[in-house]
Amino acid sequence: MSRWKAAAVHLAISFCIGLTLAGFLALTWYPPEYAWAMGGLGLLLILAAVDVCVGPLLTLVAWDTKKPNLRFDMAVIVLLQLAALGYGLYAIFQSRPVYAVFAGDRFQLLTAPDVPDAEGEHVKYAELRSLPVAGPKIIAAKPPSNESDRTTLMIAKAMGGAEYFNLPRYFVPYAELAAEAAGKARPIAALSQRGGEASETLSAFLRERKLESAQVGYLPLQGKAHNLTVLLDKATGEVLDIVAIDPR
Repeated sequence: MSRWKAAAVHLAISFCIGLTLAGFLALTWYPPEYAWAMGGLGLLLILAAVDVCVGPLLTLVAWDTKKPNLRFDMAVIVLLQLAALGYGLYAIFQSRPVYAVFAGDRFQLLTAPDVPDAEGEHVKYAELRSLPVAGPKIIAAKPPSNESDRTTLMIAKAMGGAEYFNLPRYFVPYAELAAEAAGKARPIAALSQRGGEASETLSAFLRERKLESAQVGYLPLQGKAHNLTVLLDKATGEVLDIVAIDPR
C-alpha cells in the first residue's frame, strides 16, 4: 500500500468517526440551536477538522512499508489521535450547555461553568442537584423571597457575582412556573411580520403543529453569542420548540 493510499484510508476512518461523534453531540450535549446560541459551532468544527486531519497527515509522513518499526509508528499515531480526541471531548463536555432557565420575562442559557457546583445541599429538588449529562434541560428559577437574600444577591451582583438564575438553590422544575411564562409570552405576530427566514420558520412550525398563531407565544432565550426564540403554548406555558430566530 502506498503512503497516499494509507493516508486516504486513515482519513476515511477518521472522517467516519468524526461524523459519528458530531451526530452524538448534536443529539446530546450540543443540540444545533444551543450550539449556535453559544457560538460554539466554529469551535466544534475546528476540533473535528483537527482530529480528522492530523492523524492522516502523520500517516502520510510516516508511512513506509520498508520500515521495520512501521507498526509501532502507526500505533503511536493512533494513540496520539485518540488522546487528542479524548481531550477535545472532555473540554467540550466541561463547557456544554446544561439549562435553559426561565427567569422573569425570558430564558437564560447556562453552561456547566455558569452553575456553581457547591450548592447541592441547598437545592430543594433532588433532580436539580447535579448537572444534566444527557443534554440541556428546560427549568425555571425563583428569585429569593426574603429581603436578606435579595440584598445579599444585589451586593454579590454589584461585585461581579452570579445572578439568582445561576444558583441551583433557586432552581425549580419548569412546570412550577409554566403558567407565569405563559402570561409573559409575547404574540408571535411581531416576529412573523419581519418576513424572510423568521416568517418562513414560524409558518412552517404552525403548519407542522396544526396550530393558529393566536395559540402560540414566544419569549427570548439569551445565549452567549446569539439569542434564540422559545415558542410557548399560550394557554399552558408548555415549551413547544426553540428556534434560531433572534427576537430582538
